[in-house]
Order: sequence, then C-alpha cells, then structure tokens
Amino acid sequence: MPKAGLRILVVEDEAVFRHSLVSYLARDGATVFQAEDGIEGLSAAALYHPDVVLCDLNMPNMDGHEVIACLSARYPHIPVIVISAQSTMEAVASALRAGARDYLLKPLENYALVERSIDQCLNGNASRAQQLELMDHMDYFSAHDRAASRLLAGLKPPGLQEWGPWQVTFKGLGQLFIPDTFKVEDKLLVLVMELPIMGTDAAFCGALVRSLMNVPYRQFQRQESRLLSQPHRLLDYLNHQLLESGLRHSFAMAALLFDQQDGLVFANAGLTSPHWLMRSGGLPLGLMRSSHYALHKRSWHEPFALQFRSDSGGALDVQVRHH
Repeated sequence: MPKAGLRILVVEDEAVFRHSLVSYLARDGATVFQAEDGIEGLSAAALYHPDVVLCDLNMPNMDGHEVIACLSARYPHIPVIVISAQSTMEAVASALRAGARDYLLKPLENYALVERSIDQCLNGNASRAQQLELMDHMDYFSAHDRAASRLLAGLKPPGLQEWGPWQVTFKGLGQLFIPDTFKVEDKLLVLVMELPIMGTDAAFCGALVRSLMNVPYRQFQRQESRLLSQPHRLLDYLNHQLLESGLRHSFAMAALLFDQQDGLVFANAGLTSPHWLMRSGGLPLGLMRSSHYALHKRSWHEPFALQFRSDSGGALDVQVRHH
C-alpha cells in the first residue's frame, strides 16, 4: 500500500474515477494531488514534486502521451504509470516509448493493482537509464520536442479576443511570446510572456504560468482577491510561485491593465520592448526571491499598438480597442 508521506499526482479528467482513486490512495497517509487535464498535470508536477504520477491518456487540452513525453524529459526520475481504457497495442507501445513505466487498463478490477505498480516502479531493479538504452534516442527526444511544440501552440490564444467592449488582436512570429487576456470588471488585463528557451522547459514554463493564473482569476470572480487589478502585485505573486516550483528558469513578463477612464497601469518583469516598457522594467520572473515590481502609469488611446521583439527574431504585435 502507498506509504505515509509518499507524494502521488493523479492526472485524470474523469471526475468520479479520479476522486475514487485519490480517496483510496490517501487512506493510509499518502499525499495525493489532482489534475483534471494535461496542462494542469504538468503544472502540478512542477509545483508539488510528486514521487510518482498516475496519468490517463485521453484528456482535453493535452493528451496523456504528450504529458508523459514532457514529464519524462523534464523529470526522468519520476515514474509515470498510465491508467487508460485504450487497450490497443499501438496505444500501449506509444505510452511506454514516451516514458511510461507501467500501463494499467480501465476499468480497474482492484485498486491493489495500482499499489503494486507504484511499489514496483519505486522499488524495482530496472532503472530509467536501462529503459532509455532500449530506445532509439533520436526519435525519443525529437518526440519530446514535438510534444512541447504542440503544447506551446495550444497555449497561444486566437488572433482575436473580445471581452464585452474590449477587443484585442494578436499577430506574431514564432513561439517565444505567449499572450493572454482577462476582463477585470470594466477593465482589460493583458499579459505577455517571453520565453527565452524552447523545447520542453519552455512548455513547462508556459503551462505553469497559465495554471498559476487560475487561482487569482477564480478568487477575483468570487470577490476574494484584487490581485488581477494590481499588475505589480500579480508579478510578485507569479515570481514567488515560480521560484517555489523549482523549474530554475527565468523569463520576462509584463502585466498591463487598460482602463477607459484612468489610463494604463502596468508592471514589467524584464521585457525589453517596446522602449517605454523597457524603461520601466524589473528583473525577469523566477530569478530572485527579493524581486519586487513597481507600478507605472501612462495614457493610452485607441487603437493602442504594442510591438514586442526578441533578440532571436520572435515578434508579437498586439492591438487594443474599446468600442
């Protein structure tokens, strides 16, 4: 049975099965974390550092094969056990090739099978290095890159976003810039993240920030927090959470809050364009625990254009309108 203190992450979109499995695993003292899709699963792995991951394959936003590939590349020491209803040899082989240590079929006749699999993965003789020697290394790691690229593409918003009277358009080159928008009462919050790295770590950074934003957004909707209306405090929060995650990567980000009456208030964590934003910049996120970000203000008029550029050729053009 799972030992007290063992940290288990369950990535499963079927709520009833997930809660049942979590309750079973936690009954003897294991700490069990939950994620309901692949992107949340990657974020949870970075935040909670589990000893083992149990993962479904057929999930929204990012399927289990891509989750396994990203986890295996970023955290090769964490065993991943698949629990899926997909019984074809192709599905099993694909999961094992991506890095899964074991494969259990739904419906599970007995949860003791999960316990046994966890014990074998954590205490078995076969090492991850021995498993990798059986694979074609070039195909294996190129598969990770493809999975990471698909995740980054999935994090990008559509070219046009509308929040009531607010309209935002995005045009970009490459995957270095990841924008997002939120309606904050009658205001518009625009976030722009610049990833200085590509591949699996970039995918983890993007997924983690997207997941971390869910907390202040839900709190704002329940009127429990004003963090979304304070760009500098929002960057403080993200910086702290990223350092706690242990990802050990820094990247630049800006938070800009547009108001039709009070102008534009913003905070910048390391973006170097446009020039007026660079002059108000602080250190990138994830670099120093002592970093605190200043709040700045300027006027704006529509259509308001923002041009972000990176040294490696990445580009993002943003235009904000209010009707």
